[in-house]
Amino acid sequence: MSPLVVSAFVMGLFGGVHCIAMCGGVVGVLCSAAPRCPSAASASGSSASRLSQLPYWLAYNGGRIASYTLLGALFGALGTLSTGVFPLEGFRFALRGVAALCMLAVGLHLAGLPSVIRAVEAVGAPLWRKVSPLTRRFLPLRTPWHALVLGGLWGLMPCGLLYGALALSATAESPAIGAMTMAAFGIATLPVMLTMGAVAQSVTRWLARLWVRRLAGAIVLAFGLWSTAGVAAQSGIGEVFGLAAPKHHCCPTR
Repeated sequence: MSPLVVSAFVMGLFGGVHCIAMCGGVVGVLCSAAPRCPSAASASGSSASRLSQLPYWLAYNGGRIASYTLLGALFGALGTLSTGVFPLEGFRFALRGVAALCMLAVGLHLAGLPSVIRAVEAVGAPLWRKVSPLTRRFLPLRTPWHALVLGGLWGLMPCGLLYGALALSATAESPAIGAMTMAAFGIATLPVMLTMGAVAQSVTRWLARLWVRRLAGAIVLAFGLWSTAGVAAQSGIGEVFGLAAPKHHCCPTR
């Protein structure tokens, strides 16, 4: 299995709490828009009510992951560019550094520390301003197909964690590996996103706990530091600190 796929999966898994912070409002919209959503008076909802929501949540997340996968294929196509025209190896190395920095920014943001994550996410704001009006056409949700399309559109929401995963997919050597990288990232966010659907009413209260955000920030920061150490080792900087340069298929060692 490609190291990119593994890295993207870990990124999505450890950064899942950032998905809650970014998509908590989406949960409320979907829950209120889908039929037979559990009411606020019964936060847990009946088993039958939760089961009635399952097709909508599976369709929404399926559309979201499909959107990520398509973006991964497009970004992975960069890996097929001719090295005679473009300094491809250096480009891949720089993008892996971007991915590591995005993880650090997300971790700092979750921990409540100064971060540039808002500036990073502002990069995709112009595109989202054009896409977001389209999402309203599918609300309220009438069928799971509406949720599928809505998930595909919401996959374009500005997100620093997503941009880090896309930077990884852009270092792939083929569109197929790029698509697999982003699919792995999306699948890794499923535990958090599906849980959000089941306990939508308590998500806000859970996020309000400072220790939860700090713990999540520490985990994401740890992975970001690990990625940064890998980039430093491959660039030769890590040798100053006694780090061996790990073998990586997309980043040359010196």
